[in-house]
Amino acid sequence: MGQLVELLGLPNHPIYVFLTLTGAGFLYFLVLATLSYLVFFVWLKDRFHPNHVHDPKETRRALKWSFLSIAGNALLMMPVHLGIAGGYSKLYWNPLEHGWAWLVAQCILILVITETAIYWIHRWLHSNLLYHRIHAPHHSFVVTTPFAGVAFNPIDSFMQALPHHICIFLFPVNFWVYLVFVSFLTMWAVMIHDRLSFMPWAGVNYTGHHTLHHWYYDCNFGQFFTFWDRIGGT
Repeated sequence: MGQLVELLGLPNHPIYVFLTLTGAGFLYFLVLATLSYLVFFVWLKDRFHPNHVHDPKETRRALKWSFLSIAGNALLMMPVHLGIAGGYSKLYWNPLEHGWAWLVAQCILILVITETAIYWIHRWLHSNLLYHRIHAPHHSFVVTTPFAGVAFNPIDSFMQALPHHICIFLFPVNFWVYLVFVSFLTMWAVMIHDRLSFMPWAGVNYTGHHTLHHWYYDCNFGQFFTFWDRIGGT
């Protein structure tokens, strides 16, 4: 993500990368979560969540874990940043450098790789070995709101984002494709924790699926889709 720091006119240094990823990441999440909460839990509460009662303590707890998660991820991203800065990644700037066909193909390939990897990582996080050590803080939010979207132990959230970072070292990935994917992860996390399901297709692991995941723990481990859950019987 050194390129992002350079775009902002800052020195490409680990400290600036950490501060930029933490500050920009938390601000981005806070704007998305706050807008979602205001729209669905305040302004349109009577339509979408008529029985919701705001719990300031729970919101503060979610924001605390969210900040720790984002800051921790920024720190854990340092090896990725050093790899990019050292020229070891396959990121490229010009979207047309490898043609339109590869621009589309890389998106499909990223989806296939990350869906597969994150499904199994998420299942592993629910194992007896890792659940109480790493994943339990996120599941302490049973009745979720958008503020719980990224409320994770930092190791947990980094493990689930790691496949996206690995992809840029495996094959050519346009910088903007990479940035859109990792940015969309935060947006998706906010969306699937608002307890509102607008997606009619059961193949998408949307809010309804994820709400059940928070209730029952043993189902719907996929990232964006449910095909691995269907294959894996979850």
